[in-house]
Amino acid sequence: MPKQVDHDERRETISQAVWQVVSDSGLEGLTLRAVAAAARCTTGMVTHYFADKKMLLAHARTEMHRRMAARIDTLPAAASARDTLYGVAEQALPLDSERHLEAVVWSQFLLTTRHDPALLAEHTRSHASWIRRLAGLVRAACPDRSEPEILDDRVRSLVACLDGLALNAVTDPDAYPPDLQRRVLQTQLDMILEGNHST
Repeated sequence: MPKQVDHDERRETISQAVWQVVSDSGLEGLTLRAVAAAARCTTGMVTHYFADKKMLLAHARTEMHRRMAARIDTLPAAASARDTLYGVAEQALPLDSERHLEAVVWSQFLLTTRHDPALLAEHTRSHASWIRRLAGLVRAACPDRSEPEILDDRVRSLVACLDGLALNAVTDPDAYPPDLQRRVLQTQLDMILEGNHST
């Protein structure tokens, strides 16, 4: 009797191999052959799950979001709604080697989406989900200022701050060390939660 294939297990093995290749060789080294070598399988087996490098990159980005979501889900209970918001937002910053790698994958994915409608659609869905998550946290942290238009402005200014910090910390890490990133995030929260805003 032929051996039954556990496709979920095999896909997970290849998924881990994708991340390992990105970690060891960067996105430039993310090829079907490199993933096959890391997964100790044939290139044909990899292409059964990922047809080309574009799909590998999309999967690396999905894995990035999964890892970030897993960290968020295991954050300890915070003392206040603001602290909860800070803890979640901080997960998007490249404050350590793992998050730095995630930011590299994210930034490379953003560049690729400019010329690929399918990847752009995936980015749009993920970005909207991130906006919704942060919107709930911002609303909880400033319930007296929850008008939809004001709330949306606050959330998008926070996202712009996080994205800018991540991109700059990836391209010029010495100029954007972790302590500076944390201070800038705290300042941004001061502005969107406690400052005076007009519509």
